[in-house]
Amino acid sequence: MAEDSNLIASFQKNSQEEFRFSVTNFKGHEYADIRIFYEKDGDFFPSKKGITVSLDTWKEFKVCIEKLETELQSRDLLPEDQADQDDA
Repeated sequence: MAEDSNLIASFQKNSQEEFRFSVTNFKGHEYADIRIFYEKDGDFFPSKKGITVSLDTWKEFKVCIEKLETELQSRDLLPEDQADQDDA
C-alpha cells in the first residue's frame, strides 16, 4: 500500500516476525500503520496482517486502544511489567 513509509518503532513478535509502527504516505495522504513484517532470506517484508488508520480517525482509534488496555488491566490480564511501563 505505502508509497513512502517512515518507521517509528518496532518490536519482535517471534523469531521470524516483528511488529512495525510507521507513518505511511499513499496517494498523497498520511496514515498510521501497524503491521506485522515477516523475515525471508534475511530481509523483512510486510504481511497482510495489520491495520492502517487514517489520521481523521486516529483519535477514535487511540481511545479504543486505551479502553481495551483498561479492560485488560481490570481483568488482571497484563503482566506486571507491562502495567508498570505506563507509569514510567
